[in-house]
This record gives sequence, structure tokens and C-alpha cells, in this order.
Amino acid sequence: MKNAVEMSYRHAEFCPLDSTLQVLDGKWKSIIICRLIHHDYRFTELLRGLPGCSQRMLSLQLSQLLGDHIIVKHIDPSFVPIKCSYSLTAAGKSLIPIIRAMDNWGNNYLKNFARIVKDS
Repeated sequence: MKNAVEMSYRHAEFCPLDSTLQVLDGKWKSIIICRLIHHDYRFTELLRGLPGCSQRMLSLQLSQLLGDHIIVKHIDPSFVPIKCSYSLTAAGKSLIPIIRAMDNWGNNYLKNFARIVKDS
């Protein structure tokens, strides 16, 4: 799978929107980012908070977010077993207004436009 930087030239021209969409593409990525807005989480804490998400899928989504430098993994070897947690990087924190705007847009869409589609 291509990372977000590689996706910026997907259409044979520079398209930063494709990079943004690649970062957020995935069933669980936006939810993971939303969870990490408030505080750091360990893998098992994230997994418990994502009903329907398998360990394999969470691992894949976290790996992609790590690869795109949206989250960082903190390892504390002083715990047994070793304590690992995830938090947003500066790039991840810069996504917060975008995530919130998308949430507001979705809310507005569901209130005003989804009804039209449903009534058709």
C-alpha cells in the first residue's frame, strides 16, 4: 500500500488532496485519531474502544498512521510487560480541525440532505 506522500502524485500531477485522503482512508483511522485527541492510548485500550475492529486491523491501521507520521509509538521498557502507547504527532494534531470540520459536515449532511435521498 502506498503512503500518503506517494499518493500525492497518483494522477500524474501533484494533488495534496490525495495525500490527505490517503492518511484518513481506512475504516478505523479517523476514529483512532479522534480517540487520541484527548489522551494517549495503549493498543488494548484502543481495541476495547473500537467494537468490531480486529487486532489485525487495528495493528494495520496503526502501522499506516505511524508510517505517515500521524501518530507516534511510545515504548516504556520499565514496565513488565513493556508498556507501549500511542499519541498524535504535530502532523496528527494538525488534523484535528479537519476531523472536526468533517464531523460537522457529516452532521449537517445527515440532518439536511440525507432526508432528501431517503424520501426519494
